[in-house]
Amino acid sequence: MAFSHHSLLIFALCILYVESADPSAQLCNENSNTTTPEITKNIDSLLTKLVQATSQSGYSATSFGTGQTQVFGLAQCRGDVPSKDCSTCIQTAAKEIKTICPNRVDARLWYEYCFIRYNTKKFFGQVDTGYGMIYSNVENVTDPETFNRALGALMYRINTIAAGPASKGIGTGETKLSDFVTLYGLSQCTRDLSPFSCRRCLEIANGETFCDNKKGCRVIYSSCYVRYELYPFFFPLDDQKLALESSLRTTHYSSVVKKP
Repeated sequence: MAFSHHSLLIFALCILYVESADPSAQLCNENSNTTTPEITKNIDSLLTKLVQATSQSGYSATSFGTGQTQVFGLAQCRGDVPSKDCSTCIQTAAKEIKTICPNRVDARLWYEYCFIRYNTKKFFGQVDTGYGMIYSNVENVTDPETFNRALGALMYRINTIAAGPASKGIGTGETKLSDFVTLYGLSQCTRDLSPFSCRRCLEIANGETFCDNKKGCRVIYSSCYVRYELYPFFFPLDDQKLALESSLRTTHYSSVVKKP
């Protein structure tokens, strides 16, 4: 499947090594008003609620406060991640988001294992692809036609799983490209989305032209996430897969930030 969406603007380009311990993306909306003392207090209380609930269930969408100072928040771990790693990630994210985005009422922070956001506007159930971060392997595949055909079939299959009512928003899968090469894919939507909205978000993510013919790519939106690699990256990871992932994870990636 070729990633081929054409209606979004691409801004920054750089080469980097993606390290899962660091934030994968962040958005501190400069157009959102600075917080008042009461909103700041409500954000603190909201983050505490999100951490507690997400550490237990892997997901939470809730609010805190009333009236003009009410804040809405969502936190979610990647659905394949063990609960201990989920808890660690979301605690880190909740701690860092206010440091990274001080005095903003619209803030979002992505790590490889989790995502957290809050806003004074209610956003639950809405597909949000206005801001995104895209990482693509700097190397191209040698047989794009065969690769894209296999990729398209894999992504269609796992997107269908992710949008299913019992999937908790995640789909994973793999397909053999040869005796020695396997393609791995993961799709995930935030769990506030309906199945229809989840499919819509994933279709947009799968359409990113920056990923065309690349050996690996990840597309990060506020409402969904897709990734594929030629090495295992999602759980469960046995010793053999861990060794393979460790040997290949130093691959360099190009990145673009997309803004509406």
